[in-house]
Amino acid sequence: MDQPRTLKGLIVAAVAVGAVLITALVMLASGDPDRAVVETDVAVSAKPAAPASESAANPAGKIKWHDQPAPAASTVFQDSDGNDRTLADFAGQVLVVNFWATWCAPCIKEMPTLERLQQNLGGPAFRVLAISQDREGLKVAKPFVVENGWADLPLYAEPNARFARDAALRGLPTTIVVDKQGREVARLEGTTEWDAPEVIAALTPLITAAD
Repeated sequence: MDQPRTLKGLIVAAVAVGAVLITALVMLASGDPDRAVVETDVAVSAKPAAPASESAANPAGKIKWHDQPAPAASTVFQDSDGNDRTLADFAGQVLVVNFWATWCAPCIKEMPTLERLQQNLGGPAFRVLAISQDREGLKVAKPFVVENGWADLPLYAEPNARFARDAALRGLPTTIVVDKQGREVARLEGTTEWDAPEVIAALTPLITAAD
């Protein structure tokens, strides 16, 4: 009698230990690896947004200004009529160049603020360039812009991902600020409220600076 009871006790103990080990392995497998996958997905699609308190307090604070200006990418892209353009075509203007796509939800949410920025500051010294990264180019981007009513937002397209490479884009949306000399002076990976007073105040010195 004692031997079967002992054997039964050993089996129960072994099962219990096995269950603990399996639970521990499952917890490990669903811990950091899942977070790494999520973080990787975020890094590919867009830089994580700043904390809500920072964004609400100062939308301009999310823009990263470079210590030294750098030459902007010279990649060829197309205007809304299909003509080839480069950023050099806009020399003498301050540019807010936004890279977006019709499938990018954060991009779409941000676009109205870029249109209002163009409405507020657009002129001989300033322009917003919204450059679609859709693989189908203007064929997809143009009707999408019309459908959303962004009539005052100049549309451009670069469907071959060359700009993504040349400008070292890590995800969408990404926006670069180019000064009148054609140099990249700031960059934002992610979204902000481009028509916020703080952003307009940050851009104004560039616009009013001498050529």
